[in-house]
Amino acid sequence: MAEDPIVPVYCTGVSAQVQRARAKEQGLGRHDRAVRYLGQDFGALAEQCRSSGTLFRDPTFPAGPSALGFKELGPGSSKTRGVQWMRPTELCPRPQFIVDGATRTDICQGALGTEH
Repeated sequence: MAEDPIVPVYCTGVSAQVQRARAKEQGLGRHDRAVRYLGQDFGALAEQCRSSGTLFRDPTFPAGPSALGFKELGPGSSKTRGVQWMRPTELCPRPQFIVDGATRTDICQGALGTEH
């Protein structure tokens, strides 16, 4: 039997505090009780990719201009013009996510490219 997806409830103020406390009591958000985004199961997705020999492509968050943002980073904006979607292996043969540690300024929200 499939497990019903946990649908997060977005609220503010006291109701948000109560919601967070209930979720913590239930252990939601821990690795073994992760809240699934739109019902996606990481373990099942990872196994499917391994068994098929394919890289994961998220159908709920497709790579494309709309994934970059809105306003200044929206589709067709001057900051996103010419952006090309590539897999890490298209940039170098052995990509690594973090090398020699990370600092708070390594990833800048709202910035594209290597300069900010």
